[in-house]
Amino acid sequence: MSTSDQNSKKGTVAGDLATTVVSRDPSTDKFQWAASIKPAVVSKKRTEYTNSAQNAMSNDMGRSSTGSAVVSPDGRYLSLILLPAEQQTGETAADQRTHIVVLDAQTGKAVRTAEVSGIVLGQALTNSSLAVETAQNYFPAGSGRGTITTFSLTDTSAQPSSFPTDKWLVGATREDLVLAPNRLPESCLFGCSLTTVSLVSIDGTTAGSITGVTAVHPGGWIRRLADPKTVSDLWQRSRTASEEEKKSLSSSWETLEQQLVNPSIKKTIDITGKTVLECGVPTGPGLLVKQDVPDGKGSTESKPAFWLSSADDGHPHTENLEQFSDH
Repeated sequence: MSTSDQNSKKGTVAGDLATTVVSRDPSTDKFQWAASIKPAVVSKKRTEYTNSAQNAMSNDMGRSSTGSAVVSPDGRYLSLILLPAEQQTGETAADQRTHIVVLDAQTGKAVRTAEVSGIVLGQALTNSSLAVETAQNYFPAGSGRGTITTFSLTDTSAQPSSFPTDKWLVGATREDLVLAPNRLPESCLFGCSLTTVSLVSIDGTTAGSITGVTAVHPGGWIRRLADPKTVSDLWQRSRTASEEEKKSLSSSWETLEQQLVNPSIKKTIDITGKTVLECGVPTGPGLLVKQDVPDGKGSTESKPAFWLSSADDGHPHTENLEQFSDH
């Protein structure tokens, strides 16, 4: 996406900014369509220009799974949070109005527009619904009075529905929302705390849970550590360990069994000793898994091992790895 910021000064009116969304075919890089959207899509830089309660959430708008721009697991929809209107004297955070537009990723045409009130904590797309979390404060629990509102993308004439929540919206699978008691760290390698996430249907019914979670990726892939008990023990030892002891514990962190789980298709993939990168694949959002291999010079280099789609049966793809040469 590219954004026109011709009047990019503090105090700029949100409606003065526009976002141009450009789509290219991932296999050929050929231009497919372009759409101009006004007001502009929310970003950290742009919210600083405007006077609204949303400013304090600017960092969260960059999150890949719940930020200002998210893609459905099947790659069919793109949802964009737009800059809210200027906050007027006497208005509270609960009075803020924000628009969200969902585009068809193949054509660029608007599928549905939505308006919500309150501070937007995040959004997520299943393959058939848009979910937006709002609150009256900068958190969903307690005085935040968090609410998740869902909008059908298959029946766009249907009225939105909502349910209260004290949890954070942290992502979505093909059919369910993923909620967590706290915001997940944006990056976590070793020594991070684990979270149990809830899988919640769009009507607010809990469908299941996953323990030991460290990240929720776009498209519904969830990264977790397979043995939360061992991780908890290591975490406690690390908190009281000396610097020398922490160095010896680092190898223990690196050998912990790590998994990628896709609950929509009940798929689990072992990624122990590997690194995971979020990237676009031919079917939409996906993941690139890399591993260190000998470079022939007595050292190692990181090379693509396989890639995962969010739209198929979840098997590791080893074809066309050269498309990820820049990652």
